[in-house]
Amino acid sequence: METLTVTYISIKNKFRRMYSYVELDSFIREIGVNNHIILFYDSQESKRKVLYSYLADGLKKGMGIVYIRSEETEDQIRRGLVSQGIDFEPNLSTGNIVIRNYDEWYIENDHVEPMRIIDHWHKVKDQFTAKGLGVRATGELSCFFEHDKVRELLKYEYALHKVLNIPMDVICAYNLKTIVDKGYTEMIMPLVRAHGKALFTAEGGTMMLEPQGIEGSDLEKLMEIKF
Repeated sequence: METLTVTYISIKNKFRRMYSYVELDSFIREIGVNNHIILFYDSQESKRKVLYSYLADGLKKGMGIVYIRSEETEDQIRRGLVSQGIDFEPNLSTGNIVIRNYDEWYIENDHVEPMRIIDHWHKVKDQFTAKGLGVRATGELSCFFEHDKVRELLKYEYALHKVLNIPMDVICAYNLKTIVDKGYTEMIMPLVRAHGKALFTAEGGTMMLEPQGIEGSDLEKLMEIKF
């Protein structure tokens, strides 16, 4: 199976933004409030290297963290955070870690209501604020492609804006294989433009792109994949 590595290399000279894992950790530490970042990944392992470092960094900085899952199990999330030095059970029991399934947050009873999802974010923000905590969150959003709710997904992502109106930061995580297999590659560019920064991570490293600097032809090159 060919990964995204080859296609990353084919355009990295243009962007000069391939990160090593050390540089990626530095980027994560600099993520601030109101950042709305999109992550595309080609494997569960490449996703985990970004998301668990990101969430653990937030918890260590005095934030509550939220994981909306559609791929990871709660045990996988526990193990991922423990691997980053997080004392999982006490933080979960006190509500500093919130884990929800996608069908109680994004797609409820087979319906998607963008403003209801945003209301969920406001409520969890209020809960953390009452405890003196900030908010750092991630969500696995490939479930929208699995359930053919792509139009609703775009409405939701654009309602959040490139710079979040809610005092929190978030990485929206997308499985590229799911997008390709479901035939929705044309949706990648609109999704990228709904965010402040775009991360593409694969075996060969991670690339950070600014949406305003991305051309359609660049994404076409990233999509030259054989799974």
